[in-house]
Amino acid sequence: MKNNKVLYGIIGAVLLIVVDLIVFLSLKTYTAARWINIVGLNLSIIVLWGASIVFGKKETHFLQYAKFPIIGLYSVITFIISILFILINLQNVTVSIIVQVVLLALFIIAMSINTMANNDSIQKTGTEKVKQDDIKNMASRLEIAMQMVKDRDMYRKIENAYDAIKNAKINITGDASSIDGEIIRAIGNIENFISEQNMSGIENEVANINQYIRKRNQL
Repeated sequence: MKNNKVLYGIIGAVLLIVVDLIVFLSLKTYTAARWINIVGLNLSIIVLWGASIVFGKKETHFLQYAKFPIIGLYSVITFIISILFILINLQNVTVSIIVQVVLLALFIIAMSINTMANNDSIQKTGTEKVKQDDIKNMASRLEIAMQMVKDRDMYRKIENAYDAIKNAKINITGDASSIDGEIIRAIGNIENFISEQNMSGIENEVANINQYIRKRNQL
């Protein structure tokens, strides 16, 4: 990765020097508008150069879109427009400033939206991971309880609750903490009823767990 950054740095520096040499050797007159577009031209290369170093190998995605294509699009458009304005020798300073500022503003807005979307995606992923762990822990606890059961009918009843928990929806929008608390309480009761060989108690708690899971899946 460090070697790649060095390589990107060398390529960017060479590209910047070559483009500037071509521009300055080709032009005979330098107006204010031309200087503005030369700055825009250099900025497009520098932004792409920096992006290739910072984001080139990072998985910064949201909905399969990464930061690098946004940066690349800005750099290419700015590069083309700046070159075009330089070649036609646009004399209007105001137009040059407005075009460069608008391009930069659109780039900043797009990057800001992308960053906020990425942060939201990361937060949602973290929340889903917590919910997934909650389901996994509850199912694991009930599975351990099942291993202590000798009676086949009792085992099947508990297995019914285990399957309901294991297949519970993870991607829910509501707060399931209170329902999860009730499920954990029911699992604790099942553990106690197993030691007491209380079949009716187990049946009631299995029914409760199935009901809680249905409620949870509707959130």
